[in-house]
Amino acid sequence: MDRLKPGQITAAASTLAQAFWDDPLMHIVAPDEKRRIAAGPWFFEMSIKYGLRYGGEVWSNEDVSAAAIWFPPGRTDISPFRMLRVGMAAMPFKAGINGTMRFFKAISATEEFHKAVDGPHWYLLAVGTKSDLQGTGLGSALVELGTAQADAARIPCYLETGTASNVAFYRKRGFEVTGRAEVYGFTLYGMVRQPQ
Repeated sequence: MDRLKPGQITAAASTLAQAFWDDPLMHIVAPDEKRRIAAGPWFFEMSIKYGLRYGGEVWSNEDVSAAAIWFPPGRTDISPFRMLRVGMAAMPFKAGINGTMRFFKAISATEEFHKAVDGPHWYLLAVGTKSDLQGTGLGSALVELGTAQADAARIPCYLETGTASNVAFYRKRGFEVTGRAEVYGFTLYGMVRQPQ
């Protein structure tokens, strides 16, 4: 795994959009499939640009069929102002006004879970693998890039997810559910992994 290069942003955004196609957050933001086709890659491109610009660690494999956005300690607060600076102001045009409002409702629902993490920590914003490569260990390797650094520093890791299968995946890697919220018929989870 290597750090993402600027010329790989579009490919990584496409990979994450494919990985998150059926994720509750994407259904919340863009319930309509046509809207999701356009909004998904754009949303993850903005997320990657935020990570690259504001101290995140964006990793991928060589062909960018798997990617992750990690934020190290001291850089884990996602600022609305910074979101606007990387281009999220266009969200109403990509996801619609309703989708934008739904996104912020989902974010505010999980924000309390993140705030409850005590002290310095690593934050996994997103990790995903193209559909045909899921289950091959690429996602696990990307998760371990952050958890290994957190373990070395003896600090926790935090993430949000929205599916039972993801909760099971992260539990196998030492994460535990610390918060749960119902949003638009979906259950969103906050999960924390203590250093091991």
